[in-house]
Amino acid sequence: MLSVHACPLAKLGGLDSGGMNVYVRELSRELASRGIEVDVFTRWRESGDERIQELAPGARVVHIESGPIRYIPKTEVFARLGEFTAELERHVAAEGRAYDLIHSHYWLSAAVARRLAPKWRVPTIQMFHTLGLVKREAMTEEADAESDERIDIERQAVRESDALVAASEIEASELMQLYAADPEHICVLPCGVDTDLFRPVRQVDAREALGRDQCERLVLFVGRIEQIKGIDVLLDAMGELFRRRPDLRHEVCLVVVGGALDARDDAPETEKVLELRRLVHEHRMEDNVDFIGSVDQQRLALWYDAADVCAVPSLTESFGLVALESMASGTPVVATRVGGLQTVVAHGESGLLVPAGDHVALAEALERVLTDHRLRMHLAHGARSRAERYTWSRVGDGIEALYDRVLAERGAEV
Repeated sequence: MLSVHACPLAKLGGLDSGGMNVYVRELSRELASRGIEVDVFTRWRESGDERIQELAPGARVVHIESGPIRYIPKTEVFARLGEFTAELERHVAAEGRAYDLIHSHYWLSAAVARRLAPKWRVPTIQMFHTLGLVKREAMTEEADAESDERIDIERQAVRESDALVAASEIEASELMQLYAADPEHICVLPCGVDTDLFRPVRQVDAREALGRDQCERLVLFVGRIEQIKGIDVLLDAMGELFRRRPDLRHEVCLVVVGGALDARDDAPETEKVLELRRLVHEHRMEDNVDFIGSVDQQRLALWYDAADVCAVPSLTESFGLVALESMASGTPVVATRVGGLQTVVAHGESGLLVPAGDHVALAEALERVLTDHRLRMHLAHGARSRAERYTWSRVGDGIEALYDRVLAERGAEV
């Protein structure tokens, strides 16, 4: 398993840490429980981590030293891929290991897989998690535009991989339309959720554990602090909500979970967070918005249970793990009608869908869920019911079958 920039053991919600880290971690554990040995190779980022750590019996994380042991931007990670690959090969040779298959995550890992697969003579399965061309269309800030190098690597991986994993039919369509992917090589397999960790808990108990006011109406945002996640659109929507319903200003609070705000982190508060604080000030919402930074999974589950509604205003999303975690917790979702969110969230059943970037529509949907108790209860019930279909066991079934098929096809060719 290659996950160059996303360590499955990383603290979530911080710089470049999110749903992909969860996916690699949970999939590796699930495969190991089936007797499939898994080594996850990732860049060594945290000085406190051991070089090799066990994820589960039969699954290891192997940290590869490539540049300084700290967070570095993806551009620098890309520049050091040669160093990463060479160090990985040295480690594998020293252990005398041999692998049957490479499962690569994200475009940075695709570049490494392309160098290793011919040497090891093994098939490669690629999952992108996000696509550069899709992200390029969604972004408005030139500084965040995806590089030509990324697009080239993605196109090459689409051509050369033995199979592609897409998290939704929509992502599969994007692979075919934008990258000319062979539909026969695409396996559509939605992500999973831990329904034991993310489960309905009495809101009053969750709020007591978090020290929150029992009477407030709580809107939750979970994710990295970056434009693609639509957090600025959400803040504009909250401002619009208070303009429409000034009576709610003293009742509604937005809690933002995510971002490197902890003083112990290796990065200070980002410029994006400072920009968002200025937006909060413009809307006079200092008393309504709390930025709490990254939290562990147990505490995150409590936040989902404490919330009245979870907002997922992403400009693009290949799947939408946050929406699924919220639904598993029995908390309704208001999300944008983009990417995999359209398949995860059933409009009117487990949440509401609105156009991406439309803060007015987002405000209207949030107002409906916050003020209509009957609707909120209907969506809460539908959310949990729908989330129970998405298990990691089901993901493991699909991935194991894909491995078997790809290995059989490769054996037939030999």
